Amino acid sequence: MAASERLLAHIAADFGVSEDELLAASLLEYLKSKKRACMADRLEILSRYSVSSSKELEEAIENGKIAEHPSWEDLILLENLDAKIKKMEKEIANNQNL
Repeated sequence: MAASERLLAHIAADFGVSEDELLAASLLEYLKSKKRACMADRLEILSRYSVSSSKELEEAIENGKIAEHPSWEDLILLENLDAKIKKMEKEIANNQNL
């Protein structure tokens, strides 16, 4: 038995829940934690440029209100964070009642 399997069995027994229930709850909390981290990263980028969305950042770059470098790279990162957050939100919503 692998160390992670022993740990899962031990904690499940200590808390009186099934291993499946503990694993599902753990994965859900992991997703929520990762989502919070992505949201913090997203907020940091938005705050840096005093904008409220990736669309607003893109418009500010295109209109010359914000210098292109490094804002284009930050825009790409922001769009990737938005996609990642959406994906995690979908997974969280689909598995909330497990």
